[in-house]
Amino acid sequence: MIKSMTGYGRGEVEAPTQKWIVELRTLNHRFLDLFLNLPKHLWALEDRFRKIIKSRIHRGRVELQLSWETKPEHAFTFRLEPELVAETRKMLLQLRTAAELEEPLQLDHFLRFTDLFVSKERETLESEEVWQYLSQALGRALDVLEEMRRSEGAALALEMQTHLAELERSLAGIKAQAEVLPHQWREKVKARLEEVLAETGGVDEVRLAQELAIMGERRDIQEELARLESHLLQYRETLRNGGSPGPVGRKLEFLLQEMLREVNTIGAKASDLLIAQAVVDMKGILERLREQVQNIE
Repeated sequence: MIKSMTGYGRGEVEAPTQKWIVELRTLNHRFLDLFLNLPKHLWALEDRFRKIIKSRIHRGRVELQLSWETKPEHAFTFRLEPELVAETRKMLLQLRTAAELEEPLQLDHFLRFTDLFVSKERETLESEEVWQYLSQALGRALDVLEEMRRSEGAALALEMQTHLAELERSLAGIKAQAEVLPHQWREKVKARLEEVLAETGGVDEVRLAQELAIMGERRDIQEELARLESHLLQYRETLRNGGSPGPVGRKLEFLLQEMLREVNTIGAKASDLLIAQAVVDMKGILERLREQVQNIE
């Protein structure tokens, strides 16, 4: 299944003391770029988050937001840290002495040191056991995200199939026009030679054949047409396989680059008005495909 790189997923899990919420948003990016917004006391779990995300997402920018809602009966329960209070008091007294101050210590001075108080909620958050809930919430968010990316990817694949059909019609027109070009070249070269060699009594067939061979070698586009048709078939086959066995965005980008290369060469070599018009149309279609492929994983 073709996957879009943009999407959103949310997963929630109820724990004994709070509800954990993991939100994921993915955006276009050439490579895999992870941005995890975790609270400081859960930084130790970052590698676990990254490992799971990398196993499910291979390309794009991934933004993770972790939040929680504490149940009322477990909120705002604080415990004092006596040892830290004593150390803080000692430090403040030393500071007062060093600064030659006479101001007595006040409660406000201690309240500025938030580490002196540990909430029951925070103790729960720091527990290793919390990972079982976070991993479940992450898995659910990834499931929702993947479903959205698959849905958008399917829509993009349909649009690209339409553009491929347009390219194939233009290619068929170029191939038909290429069939009549040798006759047109012969007539042009013959007329030119007749004009130049009028005084000699006519056109030398050997000379005409030589000129046609040179022109044919310079303007022949059969190889470019064959390669372009091959790239189109590969592109369509890739879409048909649905991204199996893995991400296909970079492969599609490469095929588009190769198709554009062949189209430019055809336009430069053919020197034909009808083919030139078809080339302009094809380049416009390839640009639309390029914009869509930038959103494919």
